[in-house]
Amino acid sequence: MAPRKLSDVIKDLVYKKNLIFIFLLSLVIAVFVFIVTYYIGKKDWFEKLTLVSNEWERTIDHYRDVLDFFADRSKDFENPGTILEVLKLIREHFGDYSAYPIFATPDGNYYIYPLYTFPPDFDPRERPWYKAAAENPDSAVVTPPFTHRILGVVTFGIVRAILDERGNLLGVLGIDIVPSKVMKDLLQPGMYVLSEDGTVLLQNGEIHVKLDPEDFESRDYGAKISVSGVAFFRKTGSTVFVIQVPLLVFLRNSLLHLGYVIGLAFIISFPIVRRVSKLIDRELRVPLEVFSKASKEYLRSRIFDLGGTSSNILEINQLIDEVSDMITIIESQREELEASYEELEASYSELQKMAQEIEEKSRAVEEAYEFFTYKLVDIVEGFDEPTGNHVRRVQELSKFFAEEMGLDEDLVHKIYLYAPLHDIGKIKVPKEILNKKGKLTAEEWEIMKKHTIWGGELLSGRKELEVARNIALYHHESYDGTGYPFGLKDDEIPIEAQIVKIVDVYDALRSERPYKKALSHEEAVRVILEGDGRTSPSNFHPKLIEIFREKHEKIKEIWEKTHGE
Repeated sequence: MAPRKLSDVIKDLVYKKNLIFIFLLSLVIAVFVFIVTYYIGKKDWFEKLTLVSNEWERTIDHYRDVLDFFADRSKDFENPGTILEVLKLIREHFGDYSAYPIFATPDGNYYIYPLYTFPPDFDPRERPWYKAAAENPDSAVVTPPFTHRILGVVTFGIVRAILDERGNLLGVLGIDIVPSKVMKDLLQPGMYVLSEDGTVLLQNGEIHVKLDPEDFESRDYGAKISVSGVAFFRKTGSTVFVIQVPLLVFLRNSLLHLGYVIGLAFIISFPIVRRVSKLIDRELRVPLEVFSKASKEYLRSRIFDLGGTSSNILEINQLIDEVSDMITIIESQREELEASYEELEASYSELQKMAQEIEEKSRAVEEAYEFFTYKLVDIVEGFDEPTGNHVRRVQELSKFFAEEMGLDEDLVHKIYLYAPLHDIGKIKVPKEILNKKGKLTAEEWEIMKKHTIWGGELLSGRKELEVARNIALYHHESYDGTGYPFGLKDDEIPIEAQIVKIVDVYDALRSERPYKKALSHEEAVRVILEGDGRTSPSNFHPKLIEIFREKHEKIKEIWEKTHGE
């Protein structure tokens, strides 16, 4: 499509499209008002339903409480005299909504008040209300609706099993509720009540919009619309309360508001559109055409001249001034950018060089710490190594456990690097105690235990050695709090120290000492997983125990490989 003049576009927009837009906008507003009015009316009808259903729930709960009260007084149901007194009491106090309270015993006998004799073949034990109570002895049960044998009307039953002190069934106490009595003052014209299967229990007036069970099967409240009207419903337990509203009555206010808005919009919009068209042409089209010519001239010759053009529209004047200022700033910044471009290139090259130097220095520091660690490992291994490659085995097994625990790669590397330093504190233990062949005295053992404290002191003071310090200081702590030096437990102990602990214990069990023989892998597994008096599974983190149980063959493979190196 070829471009059009602004004047033609304005006329087309104002006289054609704008009128359509105003119509559509009015329609949207009218529909919105219609929907709001609809939901206000809908809310009002639901409030009426809620009032009725709440009264019904209150009545049901009231009778539940009555039955629960008598269930706690089981001695009143141990002889016929007191049973009839209870039934009479219920009838006198709660007869407004009920008819014939009944008590049926497990042997088929029954007591009813007012007195009534059922046919000889009547067996209360076969009645659904009796079975429902017997199957749910701990609470009152509301039965489905049924036609009352005496009254001939639809009723509900609320029943409760009565148990003696030993929990044996004495019988079932039942109260029949007559919905027409409960709802006589609440059921408004157009209302009716359904059971869960769709049976009409009560109605006030004719039913024009009939609900089916599938209408309320999956929801507790809603509405059904037909040509006859709208039926709002609310489901309470197994009872559905419905109120019918004629469709024209329900939509009357909404349709009136819809007509008001559409008519008023057309009456007001037409003269306004004409005035807006002239104003836009004078105050918008002419200044924009001058602005467009000046912009083209600027792109051609870098000269921007509006020739004193102005408008009574504040925003148009602001636009002209702001664009003029912006062009002046652009020209100035363009010159500055051109001058500083070479400086930025030089600065970027310098930054790249500095970043490379920082990376190289950081790598050198890290390598220095690793070199320092390896040297400390050599010292530890030479100072106290009666069992071969102990530190090497601890190192490899600690890495295996750390990986199985799912720790991040950096922590796994640090555990692998620093695990061999777990006994670094032993360099401060006197030689005569460290190398003693026999059992240590209590005083010597207290000195020996201090090697954890001394190890922590030796490795403290630098953040880079925090993992090494934790391993040296806490690797004799136990998950159950029975370890030393502080008696920490659970997650108070850093995970790196818990890993080294289980590895250290396993290697100690497998290694020969002057005071004990080496255990086989199977014996060591049994000690760690089952305990032996000195060692208990509760000493270790539960997940480490789980890894040990499931992966002990791999642990054996790693140990034997490093043992032979």
